[in-house]
Amino acid sequence: MKSNVCVSLLLYLCASIAVNAAEKTNIMGMASGSVLLSSSGEYGGGWMALNLLDGTTQRGWCSPQNKTAPHTFVIELPQRYRLSSIVLDNTDAQESGYPGISARSVELWGSNVGPDSGYQKIATLEAVKGARKEFQLPAGAEANWVKLAIVSNWGHAQYTELMEVEAYGTPEGAAPQRPPLSGVYDTNYGPLQITQDGNRITGCYYKGNGQISGATDGRTINVEWRQGDGTSRGTALMTLSARGDFLNGVWYANGVLAGSWFGTRDKKSQRVCDDASQNTLSQQLKHGGRAILYGIHFDSDSANLRPDSESALRQVLALMQAQSSLKLSIEGHTDSTNTTAYNLELSRKRAQAVVAWLGKNGVASSRLAAQGYGSSHPVADNTSPQGRALNRRVEVVAQN
Repeated sequence: MKSNVCVSLLLYLCASIAVNAAEKTNIMGMASGSVLLSSSGEYGGGWMALNLLDGTTQRGWCSPQNKTAPHTFVIELPQRYRLSSIVLDNTDAQESGYPGISARSVELWGSNVGPDSGYQKIATLEAVKGARKEFQLPAGAEANWVKLAIVSNWGHAQYTELMEVEAYGTPEGAAPQRPPLSGVYDTNYGPLQITQDGNRITGCYYKGNGQISGATDGRTINVEWRQGDGTSRGTALMTLSARGDFLNGVWYANGVLAGSWFGTRDKKSQRVCDDASQNTLSQQLKHGGRAILYGIHFDSDSANLRPDSESALRQVLALMQAQSSLKLSIEGHTDSTNTTAYNLELSRKRAQAVVAWLGKNGVASSRLAAQGYGSSHPVADNTSPQGRALNRRVEVVAQN
C-alpha cells in the first residue's frame, strides 16, 4: 500500500510538472509557431506589428502618426489552447521621449471558428505604462485565433506603442496537419522559393543568388541563409499559417537580430531559380567550408538522437560516401540556458552521437572528429525563444 501511494504521488507530481511546463511556454511567440495574420496599421520600418511576437522588447509595434487607437491584431496560435494568462509588455516603450505612448486599455478576443469570424470577448485589460504585466484569464477561455484590440494609450496624442505580447496555456486536442511548405512566397525581400522534402527545407531568393537550407516540423522552419559565394550568411526562423498562405519570420546576421522576413504564398507558378533542391550539402561546404544541419534533433537535455534526424544524417552519410577523401568535424552547439560547463559537455556528447551514428553506418573514424562548443558560438540571440532555437544546432565543417 505504501509503495502504491508513492508511485501515485510520483505520477501526480510528474503530471503537474508537465502541465506547468506547458503553461509557461509562450505559445504566442514565433518559435512556438504562432503567426500574425493581420494588423490594422503600423508605423513601419523597425516598428512593425510582427515585432509583437519576436520574443524581445528591443523591438515593438508603433501606431501610424496621429492614429493612436483603435488598432487590432489577429494572431493564429499553433492550435486550439485553453488559455491561462496573457502578458502585455510595454517595457522599452519610448516613455522618456513620448510620455503616455504605452498602450493602456486592450481587449482580448478569442475564436475557435477561424481567423475571420467566431470571436468572443475574453477580457478587457489595462497594460502598465512602460512595464510588463501578466493577466490571469477567466476559466474556460479557449482560442485557436486571438484578436487584440488596443482601445487607448496612456495619453500621448500622436502615437501608441506596445512592445511584446505573450500567452500561456495548455493545448486542446491534437495539433492539426499543416500544408506543404513548397511554393513561392512574395516576401519583403522579394520572391522566396521553398522546396520541402520530408522535414528538409531548401530554397532560394534574389533570383538564386540567395540560398536557404534547414528543416521544418511542418509549421516552423529553421534555416541557414547564404548569399553569393557563401561568405555572407546567417540564420532565420519562420512560421507558416494553418492555411499555408502566409509566412512570418525573423533573420539574423552575425548573431544579431537583423530584421523581419515575411510574405504571402504566390498562387502563380513563377519560379525564383531552376531548382531550389540543388542547394546541397556538398555545395554549402564548397562555398564556405561549413554548414548548419538543423534537421539533426536530440531529446531535451540529452544526446539521444531523435528518429526525425534520420534524413539529415543520411544526407551527411551520402556525402561522405560520394567523396571518399572528405574529412568532417562535427560541431555541437547549444543555447545559453544552462551553465557553461553543462552546455560544453552536452554539445560534446551530441557531436559524438552524430560521429557514432556515421561510424555505425560505415564511415571510418579517421575521417571524423567531434567538437563541442556549448553556447560560445551563437548564430542568434539567447534572449528570445527563436534565437535560442536557432542556436541549438549541429554544424559540419570540412577539414583540410
